[in-house]
Amino acid sequence: MPKRNNKNSGGKGILILMCVSLMGAGVFAAYVKFAPGAAHVAAVDRIQEPDVKIDSRRIERSAPSKSTTQTDSLFVPAVVNNEVKLNSSLGEVPEGTKPETYLVNQTLASLMIDKAKVLDITTNGGLAMIHCTPEIQKGYGTMEEGNLIKALSMALGQFKTIKNFQIEVEGHTVESLGNIDLTTPVNVIRPGEKQDSNSSEESTPPKPN
Repeated sequence: MPKRNNKNSGGKGILILMCVSLMGAGVFAAYVKFAPGAAHVAAVDRIQEPDVKIDSRRIERSAPSKSTTQTDSLFVPAVVNNEVKLNSSLGEVPEGTKPETYLVNQTLASLMIDKAKVLDITTNGGLAMIHCTPEIQKGYGTMEEGNLIKALSMALGQFKTIKNFQIEVEGHTVESLGNIDLTTPVNVIRPGEKQDSNSSEESTPPKPN
């Protein structure tokens, strides 16, 4: 008899637990039925938040390359202590602009050649044709003209594919800006070389003693 009572008690306990579980499941089902979005809120939050963070990181990485090009190896010629030198780094070149064109325009700005602009630079077999606005033909003093030609030679000399250059305005080759003959292409000056501004012959660097 005692053993039978124990079995009955255990069976009743299991039956009670099953009833409670079924009631809980029913309550949860009723909650989901009347509020169907509740079961998905936590899952949606967990999925969406990482995606937003990943996208923002991708945007931050790709943004700088869309607008500029970095050229730390190019330098803008300028007159320093009455001598033309490669002075400051060119830095970033705007998207869609040739580095040669941007560098020569920055060179004109450093020499304070007012309103003169380079529209484009085209090359053919090592010869660079600098297409300028008419303002490049303003009157120059002898020293100012010499500094300009030398600065252009040093600017373009930083591009290995360019050997010499001429200036063109409105489809016509400029023969002179004052005293210097420009009918013959002017040789560029490579970094470290020296050359007279009125000479078209490229000089050889001096040999050490």
